[in-house]
Amino acid sequence: MRKIQFYKIFFLVCFWVFCAIFITFYEASVLGFESEIEGKHYSFLRSLIAVISTTLIGATLLGSLEVLYLSKLLRKKAFGITLIIKTTIYLMFMLFFISVVMLYIYSSEINKPLLSRDVLELYGGFLFSSRVVMVIIYWSIACLLALFILQVSDKFGQGVLISFLLGKYHRPKEEDRIFMFMDLRSSTTFAEKLGHIKYSQFIQDCFFDITDIITKYEAKIYQYVGDEVVLSWSIKEGIEQGHCLNTFFAYDTLLKSKRNYYEKKYGISPEFKAGLHLGKVTVAEVGEIKKELAYHGDVLNTAARIQGKCNDFQKRLLISDAMKTKLQNQQRLFAFSRIGDVSLKGKAKSLNLYAVEPV
Repeated sequence: MRKIQFYKIFFLVCFWVFCAIFITFYEASVLGFESEIEGKHYSFLRSLIAVISTTLIGATLLGSLEVLYLSKLLRKKAFGITLIIKTTIYLMFMLFFISVVMLYIYSSEINKPLLSRDVLELYGGFLFSSRVVMVIIYWSIACLLALFILQVSDKFGQGVLISFLLGKYHRPKEEDRIFMFMDLRSSTTFAEKLGHIKYSQFIQDCFFDITDIITKYEAKIYQYVGDEVVLSWSIKEGIEQGHCLNTFFAYDTLLKSKRNYYEKKYGISPEFKAGLHLGKVTVAEVGEIKKELAYHGDVLNTAARIQGKCNDFQKRLLISDAMKTKLQNQQRLFAFSRIGDVSLKGKAKSLNLYAVEPV
């Protein structure tokens, strides 16, 4: 399980446990629910323990289902349809866990087996009570809200929503980061061959396929620009275990494994080229109507220019000398071939570039 997947599951578990605790307190203190069994005393502590325990188990299972399976299965569905389908599925599961809690509470109160006739009669009364309607509405909202937050977080980009909420970049800050500009080769030829609609579907497929790789190698998507994607890492995340290089080659391997799919559907097979550079950039919130995090600095321009040189030297991946220095410990996994000092458009000084290939 990847770090970002763990964080998502952890968020869902915490969110739903909080919702469970809130509704338990609300029923006891505000609505004044008492035992539905004549002569029996309502035990708030017993209810709270049962609710928390069941919610922890249920939320962990549902969170894992969401992050590891459903999010991938419904990835290509529309945002609204995805929310509805997921909320329906989760509500069914949550009704099951609510039923388990209620059966346990009734069984404890009358001191009879969980599935005894008396316990089931009490549970049947609960199912047709006004209370169950309130519970269904409450958990529907809780499911929808949790999923909406995750979906919005994904739309903003990993970690961006939290940064907005905390105001981390309300004022510009300087950071050391790695940037990769990855562009589709022969894009003009492909666009002419496929036409606008088919070409857009082709690009959609390409960028859907990179999603799991980005998660695996802890990259952050900065921008999609036409048929180009701009990825970013902190220096530590990108250099450790060669994540910034592994992302490119893992994606290349995946596209090759899906060559038959692309050729059958589009008559072409995608191949990307990329340029990598690192250094200090300024990051800040920009815009009001469509707010986003923007990176400014020469690092981005240089990375873009490096990527633009791939065709000149017939190479798939080019990196700067600064990147090569940081990646010294990766030489057993990757071969670095010196291109030489190269003049880049808009740059006064030439830059020493290296081509990279997996060993």
